[in-house]
Amino acid sequence: MASAAGPQNSGNVNYFFHIIVFLCITFLFGKLDPIAPLTPFGMNTIGVFLGVIYAWVFIDIIWPSMVGLLALMLLDVLPATALLNKGFGDPTVIMMMFIFVFSATLDRYGLAKYISLWFVSRKCVMGKPWRLTFALLLAIAILGGLTSATPAAVIGWSLLYGVFDICGYKKGDGYPIMMIIGTVFAAQLGMSLVPFKSLPLVAISAYEKLSGTSVDYALYLLASLTTCLFCLLLFIALGKHLFRPDVSKLESLDIKLIIKESDMTLTGIQKLLLGFLVALIIFMMLPGFLPKDLAVTIFFKKIGNTGVCILLVALLCAIRVKGKALLPWRAMVNEGVAWPIIFILAFTLPLAGPLSDPKSGITAFMLEMLQPLFGSGSGTIFVLCMGIVAVIMTQFINNTALAVALMPVVHTYCSTNGVSSELPVILITIACCLAFLTPAASSTAAMLHGNDWTNTKSIWKIAPFLIVLSLIVASAVVILIGKVFL
Repeated sequence: MASAAGPQNSGNVNYFFHIIVFLCITFLFGKLDPIAPLTPFGMNTIGVFLGVIYAWVFIDIIWPSMVGLLALMLLDVLPATALLNKGFGDPTVIMMMFIFVFSATLDRYGLAKYISLWFVSRKCVMGKPWRLTFALLLAIAILGGLTSATPAAVIGWSLLYGVFDICGYKKGDGYPIMMIIGTVFAAQLGMSLVPFKSLPLVAISAYEKLSGTSVDYALYLLASLTTCLFCLLLFIALGKHLFRPDVSKLESLDIKLIIKESDMTLTGIQKLLLGFLVALIIFMMLPGFLPKDLAVTIFFKKIGNTGVCILLVALLCAIRVKGKALLPWRAMVNEGVAWPIIFILAFTLPLAGPLSDPKSGITAFMLEMLQPLFGSGSGTIFVLCMGIVAVIMTQFINNTALAVALMPVVHTYCSTNGVSSELPVILITIACCLAFLTPAASSTAAMLHGNDWTNTKSIWKIAPFLIVLSLIVASAVVILIGKVFL
C-alpha cells in the first residue's frame, strides 16, 4: 500500500504546486513594478494571460480558463458584461460550435474517412512507396482542414498501423518513426488550410476586430494550399534523401487489403453530406468573388460565416431519414464540440482589446522588444521576422493564444509604417500551425510525444528540420504571393 500511495501523493503534490503557481502568476504578476512602457493595467492583463497559458500547459484547459475569465473581471481588465459578450457571445465562438457539430456529422456517417481513403486507394500509388506516402500525408492534411488536426492525426495513425502490420514493420523501424511524425506534421499543416476553421479563424478574426478591415480569404487559401503542397513534397524529399527509411516492404503492398469495400462505397447520405460540405465552402467564399450589389452577395454578407454554418446545420437538423433527424443535435453536440477549444476562444478573443489598448502599453513594449529584429527595414523584413517569432514561440505557447497576441503588433507596425498587413497575418497564422516540437506546442504534439511507435530523440531529430524548412517555404510563398497580388 505504501508503494502505491507514494506516486499518488507525488502526483497530488505536483498538481497543487502547479495550481499555486498558476494563481500566483494570474493574480500577483500585476503587483510587480511595470517596466515602461508597460502600465499596471498592462501588467494585470499580462499576468492573467501568462497564468492561464501556464495552466493550459501543466494543469487543464477548461477550469483554468474559467478562473482566467473571473480574474479579468476582478482585476478590472474587462467588465463582466463586455467580457462575456466578447467571449462566449462572440460570433467566432458560436461559429466554432456549429462547425464542430457539422464536422461531427461528417464523421458520424463516415464521409471524412471516405475522403481520406479515396486518396490512398488510387492506382497511381500502387507499388510506389513514396507516392503512397505522399497520398497518405495529403489525405491527412485535407482531413485536418475538414475537421481539425487531432482527429486527422488519429485517423491517419489508425490507417498507418494497418500498413505497418501488413508490411511487417516493427516499432523502432525508420519508416514508422518517420510517418508517425509526418502524420502530425501533415495534420498541423492541414489545420492551416481553411481560413474559417480553428486557429486561422481565430487569428484572422482577432486582426479584423483590431483593424476594422478584412483579410482576403482567397489570398489566404492560395498561400496555405501552396505552402501545404510544397511542404509535403519537401517531406518526401527529406525522406528519400536524408532520413532514408526502408520502404521496400511497401512496394508489394495493396492498400485495398486494409480497406473494406463498404468503406469505398459512397452512400446516399454521404453524397448529401458531401453536397453540404461543398456548399459550406462555396457559401463562405462567395461574397469575395461576386459583385457586391447582387442579392445573393448581400444575403451571405448579412448572415456572415456564422450565419452560413447555422443555416446549413439547421437544414441538416430539418432533414429526416427513416423518421429521425439527419443531424441529431444533442448527440452531435455531445460528440463533436471540443469544449477546451471553445474555452480557449472564449478567453483569448476578449483579450484582443486589452492587449492592443494603448493604456496597457503591451503593444508598445512588444514593438520595442522586436524592433532590433526588423528595425525600420522593409515590409518584407517585418514579415520574415514575425514568421520567425511565431514559429519559435508556438513551440512553447498555445498557438491560438500566441496568434491573437501577435496581431496587435502587426496592426500597430503596419498602420504606423504603411505596410500591407495581410502578408504578416497569413504567415503568422501558418507559422503558428507548425506547432509539434514540444508537448506544450499543441494537443497533437502531446499525442505525438506519447505515441509508442516513436520516441523523443527521433522527434527532436526530425521535427526541427521540418519546422525550419516549412517556415522557409511558407515565407517564400507568402512573399511571392504578395509581390504578385498586392
